[in-house]
Amino acid sequence: MKILKIAFFVSISISNIWAQSEKRVNAKIEHVTVFLSQAQLDNSLRVNLPQGATKIIIENIANTIDPNSIQVGGTGDFTLLGVKYNRNYLNTKQYSVQDSIKKTRYDIENIDMLLAVAANEEKMIMANVDIKSEKDGLLPEDLKEMTDLFRQKLTELGTRKLQLLRQKEPLTERKSRLERQLAEINNAFLPLGEIELSVVANSSTTANIQLSYVASSAGWSPSYDLRVKDVKSPVSIAYKANVYQNTGLDWKSVKLTLSTSNPSVSGYKPELYPLYLSFWVPAPVMRKEARVGGQPEMMVAMAAAPAAEAADMAEMKSIANTVEVVQSSLSVNFEISTLYTIPTGGQAETVEIQSLSADTQYKSMISPKLDPNAFLVAEVKDWEKLNLMNGEANVYFENKFVGKTYISENTTEESMKISLGKDLRITAKREEIENYKARKAVGSNIRESFGYKITVKNAKSEAIKVILEDQVPVSQDSDIEVSLDEMQGGNITPESGKVTWEFDLPATQSKEILLKYTVKYPKNKKVNNL
Repeated sequence: MKILKIAFFVSISISNIWAQSEKRVNAKIEHVTVFLSQAQLDNSLRVNLPQGATKIIIENIANTIDPNSIQVGGTGDFTLLGVKYNRNYLNTKQYSVQDSIKKTRYDIENIDMLLAVAANEEKMIMANVDIKSEKDGLLPEDLKEMTDLFRQKLTELGTRKLQLLRQKEPLTERKSRLERQLAEINNAFLPLGEIELSVVANSSTTANIQLSYVASSAGWSPSYDLRVKDVKSPVSIAYKANVYQNTGLDWKSVKLTLSTSNPSVSGYKPELYPLYLSFWVPAPVMRKEARVGGQPEMMVAMAAAPAAEAADMAEMKSIANTVEVVQSSLSVNFEISTLYTIPTGGQAETVEIQSLSADTQYKSMISPKLDPNAFLVAEVKDWEKLNLMNGEANVYFENKFVGKTYISENTTEESMKISLGKDLRITAKREEIENYKARKAVGSNIRESFGYKITVKNAKSEAIKVILEDQVPVSQDSDIEVSLDEMQGGNITPESGKVTWEFDLPATQSKEILLKYTVKYPKNKKVNNL
């Protein structure tokens, strides 16, 4: 009998030790690394674990999570047995908003009831206004007393109704606002998730757990403010990020790291496949035959390449002063020290990354064939060191907003050119030289000569550096020959026919440039774009 009791006690003890308990907790988002089109959310939580097996349910996980990206670490005397992700269809903002709508509706119904009571009281008072005349024994002093009483009662009722209506108005507005919010949630309804951790502890312990995962529907894009005091000063660049997120969770007071990497883009190196040559064979003519018995006859069709094969062939004090820039082999990370709150589904939050100053050379570039006005262009040197990305920029020149431009990092030139807008004080006039223009027949060919006089004027009170652009036609046929007769020191790019002059133009001065060329082609042919 004693042996049985001991065995029974031991079995109960073992079952108590290994019986699995369940704990539900919320993880706190501490840090978010925002990539260009995704975000990594780093969470922390602290759980007191009993001895034995425990199932930890971590609630309020982003609804756009990539389950394959879940990473779990921590400290404590416990062993992690497994990790599992589930969707929690009951844990959504929808129910919270529905409860708020219900409470607001009850408050409105209560006010409506009190208004109805006041209206009935008013009817009862008005029903007793059958005042007897003086002949029926109603004295003037009694009439005055009765009138004062009615006035007092009606005033009290009117004041009460007015107070109730004033209480009802904000409640009605709140109900409408909550209903609109509920409609937005329903339109973009995604249940939040939960992560289930199976752990076992040899004894009671406190587990400090770090949880991270990657979520989509989040990212950032760069934008800039370019400020130029004058053409003798360096350009000031305010490097900003527009951070957005629709993960289903609000990021409250989190530390941000902005990364220029993009995990959603494949990291696999593309492969070159054999390029097979064969003679072209015309495809069969698609022809619809006559219908027989209301049904069409079979038509010839070309088989498409298998989908798998096709896929194989496809291809103030600025917070910027407290940002740390960390460069790796493949990306740049901007670690923002200031905490940010970014709600889900809201407008993008602007985060200032850096305030930069770059050595710049300013030039007025003008193409009078296209526009008589020059464009002020800043050539930024050593731009690779600035970690700039493709993005739109607001341009401020001499403390005035002059427009928008686009910064492109996809350039192989030594300097990055940034257009600062039109420079209306630099103009150019392009005129045809009439006495040079000619068309002559020479044997079996036609020779046509063209000449242009370009006058550039500087209306500023200071000298400027000008880049003038024009062009000559480019032949794509051996029977068409283009010869350059005069360009007065310009440089030509043969592939495009662009002719460029670069010179200094003193204040209030003008400069004339001549451009002449001749085109020869067969008599019996017509040349396009001439």
